[in-house]
Amino acid sequence: MLNQENRYLFKFAWKSIRRNSGRSFFIGFSVSLAVMIAVWIVAFFEGLNTQIEEAVVQTNTGYFQLQEPHFAKSTDSSFPMEFTPKHYEKLKQTRVQSFSPELVLDGNIATPEGAAGLAVIGIEPSYHEKFLPIAQSIDSGRFVQAQDESAIVIGKELATIFKFKVGEQLVLNYQDVNGELRSELLTIEGIYHYNSMTFEKRFVYVSQATWQKLFLNQNSGKILFNRIPIMTHNLEDQAALQMNLGETNTEFKTWKNLNPEMAVVLDFHDGMIRFFFVIIGITILMTILTPVRMLWQERLKELRMMNIVGVAQNKFWKIGLFEVFQMIVLSGIFSSILLAIVIGIQSRTGIDFRYLSGGVAIERAGIKLPAIIFPILSSDEVLITFGFVIFVLSFSYIWSIYRTMKRLEVEL
Repeated sequence: MLNQENRYLFKFAWKSIRRNSGRSFFIGFSVSLAVMIAVWIVAFFEGLNTQIEEAVVQTNTGYFQLQEPHFAKSTDSSFPMEFTPKHYEKLKQTRVQSFSPELVLDGNIATPEGAAGLAVIGIEPSYHEKFLPIAQSIDSGRFVQAQDESAIVIGKELATIFKFKVGEQLVLNYQDVNGELRSELLTIEGIYHYNSMTFEKRFVYVSQATWQKLFLNQNSGKILFNRIPIMTHNLEDQAALQMNLGETNTEFKTWKNLNPEMAVVLDFHDGMIRFFFVIIGITILMTILTPVRMLWQERLKELRMMNIVGVAQNKFWKIGLFEVFQMIVLSGIFSSILLAIVIGIQSRTGIDFRYLSGGVAIERAGIKLPAIIFPILSSDEVLITFGFVIFVLSFSYIWSIYRTMKRLEVEL
């Protein structure tokens, strides 16, 4: 609680703000606008990064992957590992939401309509249906079933380009485990519509039994894997996962290891945020420092008279600090109202950038970039931003008070 003297100085500081209402409003508005812009930029890029990350992990990648060592080094599928109860138990003991043991085979198709390279993914449907919603995104036909031996599910874009329909057959060309070139007829049992056109054109799905029969020339009757994509809440689960999965004789990778191009994009966005903070900080400092210095210089005569009648200089410092505190409170209230309106609305409606591309989805490295960006605001970001702007405002006031006190000492 303030004593009587400090209460008087606190009221004096408030009267000083009201007496210079125009300049005080300009300073407060500048601070509030700076806070809102800074927080909006952080929220925008946080939302963009989150949506890009979600788009990446939804492309058969997951946040993390366990990979068979040979596959991890050269994407050689010739040495698949068995998915054992040990793998299952270790994955279930962590913060894993879902996972899918997968076998990967590169192949291609060639028809009069053209040719295309394919990634043939051998899956166990009971696991994969929890990992990606492709089974719920079937446009026609059905999804892969565990007992299938010559069935395949393809993407809508691939079906459109090559004019495939459910029930028809395609010829898959590939190289088996012995290095022999093979061609196999597979029946199209389903067509999915999910993710991007690049995704739909490249990824096709078969059962584990079909994949093993194609590549290994026999069905082992076991669940094998070259990789196990893992879906968690975010990358913050990395340390716990690595500790728990360290004894599985596999290589552990994050989506940033698997898609370094998009990882660089996110790092670039983080750099942009820091750059904008520097620019905003310099702008705020230049915008606020001059009006505050002029404000205190205009009080020089008033302060000189008060000093002559016996008011100590430490009282002037208290008045200045009380004024800083009141300006911070006023600016904080005003900027909070602005943020609640702007971020509150945009976090629900999103920021639509589709007009920039004529409504066409933009893809980068096979990833469908978000067309509508939803800003995401966290309490940590708000506190950091407020603290940054408060520091600039406090520095401006303290520096102005210091310069005024020095000038007052010289004149006296």
